[in-house]
Amino acid sequence: MDAAELNKMSELTTRQTAKLLNVSVRTVQLWVENGTLQAWKTIGGHRRISVGSVQQLLEEKQDRQTPIPRPFGATQKSAVLIVDDDQDTLLLYKMLVSNWYPSLHIETAVNGVDALVKIGSIRPCVLITDLQMPQLDGFAILDRLQNNEQYDFIKPIVITGMSDDEINARGLPAGIPLLHKPIPVEELKALIASAIN
Repeated sequence: MDAAELNKMSELTTRQTAKLLNVSVRTVQLWVENGTLQAWKTIGGHRRISVGSVQQLLEEKQDRQTPIPRPFGATQKSAVLIVDDDQDTLLLYKMLVSNWYPSLHIETAVNGVDALVKIGSIRPCVLITDLQMPQLDGFAILDRLQNNEQYDFIKPIVITGMSDDEINARGLPAGIPLLHKPIPVEELKALIASAIN
C-alpha cells in the first residue's frame, strides 16, 4: 500500500482496506455489501471506503483481545504511545499499528504535554512522535526522556515532515530512529517489531 495515498486519510480503496484489515479484497467487498463497512462509489464506479468505519472495525477486533493483567506500577510492555497534532495522522498510525499488532495497547496524544502525562500513566515501550507540535514539541519530549533514567524502557521513533537541515539545527538526541513523511510503512513496522521484541 502506498504511504502517500494512506496519508490522504479521507477515504480508502478496497485494496488498501483489505491490506489494513489483513483480509482479501473479496471479503472487503462482502463487508461493504452487508453494511459492515461504509462505502460509496466514485463517478467511475470505484468503491471508496470510510476510514471511520475501518477504524471502528479495527477497534472491535482489538476489544476482542483479552488483555493480560499487570501489577500496579509495572511497565506495560505492550503499550504504544503515538503523538501528533494532526488527528488524521494519528488515526492512520493507530490503524496501521492495530492491524500489525492487535494485542498492543495503543494510546494517542496531540501534544507534548499530553504525551508526558500519558507516558507516566501507561508507561509505553514504544513512543512514535512528530517533532513539530504546539505547547511542547517532539524535541522537548525526547530531551526529557533522554535526560531521565526512569524512561529508559521507552524506545522512541520519530516521524516528521521536517528536513534534515531543520532537524540538525534543533539537535535530535543521537540514536533515535528517524523517518520522514509520508511514512515509509514497512520501515515503521520493522522498527516497532524490533522495539517490542
